[in-house]
Amino acid sequence: MRSLNYANGFEARTCITSSLILTLSVYSFRIDVALLVIALTLVASPRKTLRFLSITLPFTIPFVLAAFLLGGVRKIPTVFALICVGSLLIGIQPERFGYALMYFRIPPRFAYSISIAVRMFHVLVEDTRRIVELLRTEKLGRFEFVSRLLKSLSAIAVLRAISMAEVLYSRGIDLDRRVIVCERPKLRDYALLLSSISILLYTCLTRSGL
Repeated sequence: MRSLNYANGFEARTCITSSLILTLSVYSFRIDVALLVIALTLVASPRKTLRFLSITLPFTIPFVLAAFLLGGVRKIPTVFALICVGSLLIGIQPERFGYALMYFRIPPRFAYSISIAVRMFHVLVEDTRRIVELLRTEKLGRFEFVSRLLKSLSAIAVLRAISMAEVLYSRGIDLDRRVIVCERPKLRDYALLLSSISILLYTCLTRSGL
């Protein structure tokens, strides 16, 4: 299992806006739109997208098998497109994620909560990678391997949450303080945003038969 890192090179506000626009397009459940979204994310952030797809394979493989068995093959591209859109958000640094949300007038306490959740996700991904590497050194059956992995992750997640709460309390973090520090969008940010809008327009126009 590979670890995730930050910084996909895009400004946070642009990334969030583009992700929302692409998500609206993907929920048309059309194969052509899903493929366009996948192609855009692969061009915009190829390493991050491929890494995130590889990390989510344990969850997507069972879905793909179930889709083949139950007749939902047409929904497979939609699921992968949503995962690719998620890779854009995962690449944002947690602090910048919170700043961007407050820029969009999201209440500070809610923005900070999401920022902390994003940071915890990255930490848990790294913890999962280390636990898997440790368990692979032992000769365990598949059921026992999954069972011990889930038990370890549950215990670590609780300890991480307690540790995070203690740090916030000890530092006296004011969760109602609005602090906005945003970078200026670059050319590639505008390109991502315009491409996302183009896909949404294509989705709407072709749906209406124009």
